[in-house]
Amino acid sequence: MIVIDFIMRNQMMIGMLGSLCLFVPWKKRRKLFALRAACSVAAAMCLSIFAPIPPPLNFLTYFAAIVAVVWACFGCGAKHILFSATCAYCVQHMTSKTAYLAMTLVMMHNYAMRYNAPQLGITMLIVANILVCIPIYFAGTRRVLRARELKFDSLKTLIYTSVFLLAAVFLSYYTENALMKGSTLLEEGYISLNAFCALFAFIILLMNFMNCRGERLAEEKRILEQLLKKDRLQYEQAKENMERINIRYHDIKQQRALAMDAEESAKLDSEIKSFKTLYYTGNKAVDITLAEKASVCVEEGIQFICSADGSCMDAIKPYHIYSLLGNAIDNAVESLRPVPDPDKKVIRLDIFRRKNMSVIRIGNYTDSMPKLENGMPVTTKADAENHGYGMKSMKNIAEEYGGMIYVDIEDHEFTLVVTVPTADRRIE
Repeated sequence: MIVIDFIMRNQMMIGMLGSLCLFVPWKKRRKLFALRAACSVAAAMCLSIFAPIPPPLNFLTYFAAIVAVVWACFGCGAKHILFSATCAYCVQHMTSKTAYLAMTLVMMHNYAMRYNAPQLGITMLIVANILVCIPIYFAGTRRVLRARELKFDSLKTLIYTSVFLLAAVFLSYYTENALMKGSTLLEEGYISLNAFCALFAFIILLMNFMNCRGERLAEEKRILEQLLKKDRLQYEQAKENMERINIRYHDIKQQRALAMDAEESAKLDSEIKSFKTLYYTGNKAVDITLAEKASVCVEEGIQFICSADGSCMDAIKPYHIYSLLGNAIDNAVESLRPVPDPDKKVIRLDIFRRKNMSVIRIGNYTDSMPKLENGMPVTTKADAENHGYGMKSMKNIAEEYGGMIYVDIEDHEFTLVVTVPTADRRIE
């Protein structure tokens, strides 16, 4: 009974500290974390137990206390500190109001339960925390905290949500006091107030998650634009290199035709063989990309089998072709690099026209079976946050031209298919 009374008297601070665990950046713990956490949590609890701060000022003080706890224990920025504290306060507010709402309903229908209010209260708080915290963790927190550094769309939104939350807490306190002073509809008013407060806290929590997600998507877009710009520069460089190779190749062929000496002929034949494989598919960008990537496959000991009608790709910008094909082949090469069996180190690429669609199909063996998320393979690299942009870039390019991309994995055979409407269809 003593423990229950202690928890109920200090349930606001205990709830806020517990909810804080959902939102703090655990990967950014400061040195001497255990000591820092013990001292800061103890200080916050002492504030709740011993400090004679009258309500509703204690609400503001407790909020400042959990801000201090996050700052003391975690090496994150001010925005993340404010995000963690506000969200923790929201969860505590939601759970407490949900618990008190349930308590009021129970006592309205069973008057005898009023004599067991502490036990009923602790039971409702435990149930409310389970019902609120678990969905929040799986639906929002787990995804958000995967990032090493949270990006926020607007500092103003963080500040506004914090102010709105504190305002709601203050207003609910004064309204509760008014209801307690003799309202004839005390129970109904109390239930409505708690339901409103829980809903208000949920909306603020949702706004914070949306604020974080919006900036994360913007950051991803900026990275993809930078990668595409890099691919464009690489394409221009590859184009210049290929032009020089073609000139040198034709010069040597002419010298070979005029060569009379057997030794000189053999030397020229050897130099011709050393050139990259040249492609003539009907599209210069396709030719340049395939020649460059075929050379990479030779260096990696990978057999590159290609059948390409480049003319069906005429509607796509050259640097988009370079990025699209380049990323697809690079991913296949990376997948085959650790494969020990040389017979399995094969990349098959087909580019063809089917009715009014241009189709790119690339297949290769894979040792691992990548997980698919929204139809796209998830990167297997440890630093997942900074990888996987190649597939996203390919998807964006395909969608820019009204096309689509999909993946099939069956019996260790990875197949990537990109379909894009041909120029004729897009004109129609």
